[in-house]
Formats: sequence, C-alpha cells, structure tokens
Amino acid sequence: MTTTNRHTATRVLVGAVLGLVAGAIVSINVVIFSGIEDGYEASVTDVFEQNALVGVIAALVLLAGPVIGVIIALRQPPAR
Repeated sequence: MTTTNRHTATRVLVGAVLGLVAGAIVSINVVIFSGIEDGYEASVTDVFEQNALVGVIAALVLLAGPVIGVIIALRQPPAR
C-alpha cells in the first residue's frame, strides 16, 4: 500500500468515525426536541412507536453522518 493510499484510507476512516459521532449527537437531539417521552433514554422502538416520522428523521441523520464525514474528509487538502 502506498503512502498516498494509506493517508486516504486513514482520512476516510477518521471522517466516518467523526461523522458517526456528530450524527449520533444530532440524532439524539432530534429525538429530545421532538418531545419523545424519555428523551435520550428512549429506545429506537420507543421512538418509532411514539412518532414514526421522528424515528425516520433520526435514522436518516444517523446514517448521513458518516457519509458527510467522509465527503468532508476527502475534500480537505492533504497534510504535508
């Protein structure tokens, strides 16, 4: 594996992990601010039982986080 490929793979991995963390935070805030009973303690099943639209939005945000993180990581200029 060349150095360039290794750096790109590292950037993709770091972008995905940071995007997942950010997506999880935003997703939990969507659940809390929507008024779901139990807030951050609510399980995925509880969220979908109380409001399916909020469940779908929270799931989409959670899935979009790593994708957006990878896109941002790949658009950054390489470190020297």
